[in-house]
Amino acid sequence: MDKMATTLGPIVQPLQIGYQPAAGTVIGAVPVVPQPHHYGLSYEPVFVDHLSRHTGQRIGVVTIAGRVEGILSGVAVDHIQLDVGGKALHMRIAQLVYFEGLPITYEHPAGPGLQP
Repeated sequence: MDKMATTLGPIVQPLQIGYQPAAGTVIGAVPVVPQPHHYGLSYEPVFVDHLSRHTGQRIGVVTIAGRVEGILSGVAVDHIQLDVGGKALHMRIAQLVYFEGLPITYEHPAGPGLQP
């Protein structure tokens, strides 16, 4: 197996279309096998924002299956990508319990010393 990294561009995942919440994506049904007609997900914007601030850094992630440590290389609406030992692990955000990373400071957009 070649150890060649693949560089991909970001995936654009709109949350709003025309100032309205994006509707679920319709999934084509197979007549023999019952399938859902919409793709739904619960989106946690604050948690995803906190995760995305750690992109490119080493973090520890605790999932419902256990703990994993690696470099956070990507955050999407429904999953994260963690690089561990030359492999890319894709983990669903819904399966994450919490993550650990270096502390990040937050500044108010109006400038330092001002309180919201």
